[in-house]
Amino acid sequence: MYEVATREMPERSLLCLKRNVDEQGQWAFGKEFIAILRERPLPKIEGREGAFFCIQWGWVSGDSDGPVEWCRPVPRAEAHALAGQYPELTLRTEPAHREAFVALPVGPDGISAAHFHPAVESLQAWKQEQGIEDDRLTLKPEDLGLRITYLATGSVTGTSVPDGYGDFAVPLA
Repeated sequence: MYEVATREMPERSLLCLKRNVDEQGQWAFGKEFIAILRERPLPKIEGREGAFFCIQWGWVSGDSDGPVEWCRPVPRAEAHALAGQYPELTLRTEPAHREAFVALPVGPDGISAAHFHPAVESLQAWKQEQGIEDDRLTLKPEDLGLRITYLATGSVTGTSVPDGYGDFAVPLA
């Protein structure tokens, strides 16, 4: 089990790429998004607020194809100008929100799938301890979606995700 913490996330301008992908295509989709950003770097926003992240709008499995959305926060004052430089990405604003999360290690191939099940169990146990009802967690497409945030400690090289750490988060209603 992982330790669960909460945090407040500010309103953010995001450049995003959203697609329905199957299990085999999910990792390739993430690499495609990283490649776009590597070719044309964006201004950096420090800390977790500026980290790129992936939203699971639906479970990706043998029977379901998501959709999945990769997002990169951009400075609000420059958002529209930057969006014009990335016609393949969509600009949107994510509202401020609170989220529960567990920290996870990120290796050269991203976050291991072996961490997801214990992360979900930890969040479920925390939710019960807090007395949060199931319908208070935003796990539906019309809400904010389940997300994985990646914070790099190394540089992006090749086609791998940078070494560092990340987290598995559930926005709270």
